[in-house]
Amino acid sequence: MKYLFFYLLVVNYLAFALFAYDKEKAQKKARRVPEKNLLMLCFIGGSFGGWIAMNKLRHKTAKSSFKMQFYAIVVVQLLILVFVFRR
Repeated sequence: MKYLFFYLLVVNYLAFALFAYDKEKAQKKARRVPEKNLLMLCFIGGSFGGWIAMNKLRHKTAKSSFKMQFYAIVVVQLLILVFVFRR
């Protein structure tokens, strides 16, 4: 359980940092981080860090297609948690 906590801490930190990096690149009109990379990081456990970044940095909040994919990942993760902890 300790390793899971550490893993989630690191992945969420990386997700927040990557969202922040992409926001900075967007403001500078530079090459961006592909959305699939942001979503994959959220999928492997960084959805909380991604959610914080989206709200604090106001990044990717206007793009409906990204938000739909992001929240679909969150729903799947919540369903998995419910399934695992109901046992």
